[in-house]
Amino acid sequence: MHPIVPWLPVLFIPVFGAFWCLVVFMISRMGWYRLAAQYAIEAVPDTVNRETLTFLRVGVANYKNAARVGITPQGLYLTTWKIFFVGHPPLFIPWSAFGPMQEHTFLWSKTYSTHISNGGSSVAFSFSSDRLFAALSAAAVPVVGQQ
Repeated sequence: MHPIVPWLPVLFIPVFGAFWCLVVFMISRMGWYRLAAQYAIEAVPDTVNRETLTFLRVGVANYKNAARVGITPQGLYLTTWKIFFVGHPPLFIPWSAFGPMQEHTFLWSKTYSTHISNGGSSVAFSFSSDRLFAALSAAAVPVVGQQ
């Protein structure tokens, strides 16, 4: 038997872990990182009730069932599952940072898109949560024409 063969299973775990962290880190650079520059927080308060978003796009990165949202009167708490923690700090985004929303309907599904102001630029933000849409509407975020 070749001398390296017994070490392959032992090497697989750290190599896979490093590759996973690299991929998750690169995904965060597609949008989450730009929001984190202004809206990152240490942790979400325990009193905030969070729910999983079935569809979320931040920038060009999709977070289907991988992101959780907490809705408060002051704004939106946004986190990912712990397995995606690299490059994804928890965020608190005040309602005033959201731009006008647009509703998109395709067949039987509805999605909503907006932009989040981030200093001098903005980051695209799309989601499918009716509860989040209602919270943004209650916070006086305008809704523009449907697509």
